[in-house]
Amino acid sequence: LSEVVVKPGKERYKKKGNPAVEFVERLMARKELNDPKNHDFFTYNKYEKMAFALNDFSEKQKDKWMFKKFKFIFDYLDTSEVSGKPILNVSVKEKISKSYYRKSPHSEKEYVTGIKRAGIDEIFDEESVQRFVEDVLQDVNIFDNNVNIMQNRFVSPLSRIGVNFYKYYLTDTIVVDGRRCIELSFAPFNDRTFGFLGRLYVEEADTNMFIRRVRLNVPKAINLNYVENLLIDQKFERADDGTRLKTHDDMIVEFSIVPGSQGLYARRTISYADFSFDRP
Repeated sequence: LSEVVVKPGKERYKKKGNPAVEFVERLMARKELNDPKNHDFFTYNKYEKMAFALNDFSEKQKDKWMFKKFKFIFDYLDTSEVSGKPILNVSVKEKISKSYYRKSPHSEKEYVTGIKRAGIDEIFDEESVQRFVEDVLQDVNIFDNNVNIMQNRFVSPLSRIGVNFYKYYLTDTIVVDGRRCIELSFAPFNDRTFGFLGRLYVEEADTNMFIRRVRLNVPKAINLNYVENLLIDQKFERADDGTRLKTHDDMIVEFSIVPGSQGLYARRTISYADFSFDRP
C-alpha cells in the first residue's frame, strides 16, 4: 500500500432526530424528581480531605532550604491523576462534620466535630493561594443550570439551555458500581466558552433516569485564571424512596499563581454517609 493520510473532517452534528439530545432532554425533565432537598429535612455526615502538593516536582528541588528538615517526605512522591506529572504531597487537612438541611423555613448548617492538619502549611499560607483555593474548590452541582468556578459561570450539561450549548453523544454502555449504565458524553459547541467536557453515566432502562456518576473537566482553550487542569468526579447512590444521594465528590486542580513559578496541585475529596430525612 502507498502512504495513507487521515485528515479530520467537518463534523455534521444535528440536534433534530439525535437520540443523544432526546436522551438528555429526558434527563433534564427528571433531574428535580430525585433531589434530596425535596424532603422537609436532610441530614448527613461528611468527611473532607484536602491535599496540597508541588506539581511537576523535580529532583533539583530537593536541595531547597524549606525541605532540609523534611527529607522523609521525598519517600512519598506520587503522580497526578490529571496530567501524569510527579507531585510531592506536602500538606493534608482533614475535617469531619455533620450537615443539616431544613426546607421551611429554609436553613442549612454544618457542625464541625473534628479537624486534623499535617505537613508544611507555610507553602500554602500566602493570601493569593488561599484565595484561589477558596474560589476554585467549591461544591459543584451539575443539576443546577449554572456552576460557578473562579468567579466564572459555567453552563451545566443539564442546564435548560444545554441542547443549544453542548453537543451530546451516546458513546457506550458500561457497568458502574455493579449497575449497567449508558454513557452520555458532551462537549461545548465552542471550546472557548465556559462549559465542560465530560461524561454522565445513567442507569439503563430506568424510567427515572438515575445518574450514577459524573466526570467533568474543562476545555484547554478557555482562559480560567491560574488553572492548568481541572477534574471533577462525583458518584451517587439511590435511597429506598428513589432520592439521589451524593456519596463521593473528588476535585483535582493543577494551577500556578505566578507564571513560570512552581506549579501547585490541590485535591479535595469528600465522602458522605449516614443520610436521614427524619426531623433532627
